[in-house]
Amino acid sequence: MKRKILRGLKVSEFIHPKELEKKEAALSNPKVQEYLSTATNLCKTAVDPVTQGTFVKINEMSDPNLIRIVREVCEILDVSPVPDVYICHLMYINISPYSSDKPYLVIPDYVLRYSDEDMLYYNLGNAVTMIKADHVELTTLAAYMPGGGAMEVIKLPFTAYLHCADSTSDRGGLLACQSFAASVRNHFWELGIPPAESKKMFITDQEAEIFVKKYLAEQEKVLNRYNGIATKVARQWQRMSYLEAPANNMLRELFNWYLDKNGYRAIMAAYD
Repeated sequence: MKRKILRGLKVSEFIHPKELEKKEAALSNPKVQEYLSTATNLCKTAVDPVTQGTFVKINEMSDPNLIRIVREVCEILDVSPVPDVYICHLMYINISPYSSDKPYLVIPDYVLRYSDEDMLYYNLGNAVTMIKADHVELTTLAAYMPGGGAMEVIKLPFTAYLHCADSTSDRGGLLACQSFAASVRNHFWELGIPPAESKKMFITDQEAEIFVKKYLAEQEKVLNRYNGIATKVARQWQRMSYLEAPANNMLRELFNWYLDKNGYRAIMAAYD
């Protein structure tokens, strides 16, 4: 598949409209600053030993095809320099960028085993966008923020920012792979449907669009039918307090941006 090189692409062209507002609100909160400071100390203690002890650095000699794809994703999204790449043995479906000094990518071997190439472009594009959009430092610290009890309430402004940042990264993933079908298959994997199975459901972008539209409509019907007030409040609290937004919500946001005349298609048309 030939992909467009989006030379000169700026984050402002596809950023979630509320990301910067939520980021400012979170970082200006004294309590969030306090917990981020604690997370920074924990991160400095843990990140380098974990990287050196459990991750294997990859280069052109050890995996030339993977390095080629990483470089192409960086070229498509206009990101430089190309980050270092590490592999870890982990049953996890997302590629993650980390930073202690400069950003680098950590790829679970589980992803490489079960993703096809188009899905890998999306997953890498998502992670590289986090570097491009300057998410990495804060998302790395998020893993080390203290939690539980009243702290969850204090973290709400920060999680609101993280959800917007995740949406921006999803958009970058779609711009990198330039296949809505592959993007959706990554999201369905997070929902528990293995890539081999989702490929039986749809292959083209048009098929994926029809499938997702029906899926989201049915999901909405089920939620409205069985969710009482208490359940709806609990679901909203879950969405607000978890570091990652619910997978169905992220799929819906990406689908809406894909359909938006000023969204994905407008950017792709601008680079014709």
